[in-house]
Amino acid sequence: MNEQEFRMLAEIEEVPEVLRRLIELESDNVKAIASRIKQYAPDFALLAGRGSSDNACIYGQYAFQLIANIPSALSTGSVYTLYKNPPQISKALVVGVSQSGETDDVCETVKRAKEEGALTVGIANNQESTLYKLAGENAIYMQANKEESVCATKSFTASMASLLMLAYALADKPLDDVSLLTSVETILRHKEQVSALAQRYMLAQNLVILGTGLSYSAAEETALKLKEACYINAWGMSSVDFLHGPIAILSHMSPVIIFAPADATLPASLNVIERIKQVGAHVLVISDNEEALKLGDAWFELPSNHDLLYPFSEVTFAQLFAFYLARLRNINPDKPRYLSKVTQVEL
Repeated sequence: MNEQEFRMLAEIEEVPEVLRRLIELESDNVKAIASRIKQYAPDFALLAGRGSSDNACIYGQYAFQLIANIPSALSTGSVYTLYKNPPQISKALVVGVSQSGETDDVCETVKRAKEEGALTVGIANNQESTLYKLAGENAIYMQANKEESVCATKSFTASMASLLMLAYALADKPLDDVSLLTSVETILRHKEQVSALAQRYMLAQNLVILGTGLSYSAAEETALKLKEACYINAWGMSSVDFLHGPIAILSHMSPVIIFAPADATLPASLNVIERIKQVGAHVLVISDNEEALKLGDAWFELPSNHDLLYPFSEVTFAQLFAFYLARLRNINPDKPRYLSKVTQVEL
């Protein structure tokens, strides 16, 4: 197949239009939801997702805390669905995120929260889904239209953008939509460079993906995409946590990819890169900082940006990188083995 025939690539390229549509059609709805949340005055936010949606929720944690100053945590779904002993969350803001809107424990978390009197929000890409209907007037539609490739790309980016829009609305601050779109469009203009980089890793069986702060969600999502699309044992984690033990797994045969944007986390990222270099492991640095880029055995330059927008560039890079690497490994990334578009666990 010609690469343009793959839905994964086509859907990555649709992201700017999805974001434009989301901002245009959902902004007033998001502001109305934020107004109800502020009137409700939650003590904290609880974000529920699985897979890529869970990684979007990690980003949402940071956005809610950094922008709206709302303490935020991730939901532990099995507490609701398997142990059936949920915590008392009547004063929480509970946000469920699911591309399909049918993820079992996300829907169950939102359902239980509603029963307890908590204010609930649903972010989904299906207006007929269980989650969207559960959320009622507090439902946000991702506006990504149908996503055919099993690997979530445009829906993942729309999930992050929805959470960012809600955080800004809660703080009564404007979203810089121009910079948001530029974050994605700039990376898409460098597809050939991403493709060339992927060739260096076509034989890799293990990859460590690092990022801290806002880039932690990008690291986790990159690892997931490399597992799904490329069948690589990719391990995503916090750059800082990596020094607390896991660095012991490194050798000169262990490639590392690290997101190191020039934000408040840069000094920590530079320290981690230096430690990796001391071990002798190969490192691909993704940054807009010259010092960080020079430390890399390979590098990709990000556009400079606002702290909260770096992840949009990072995940666009990750999606393209995973697509091109999958094709180099003769894998169809639209149809990864053992996976389906909607994942449910029998409860």
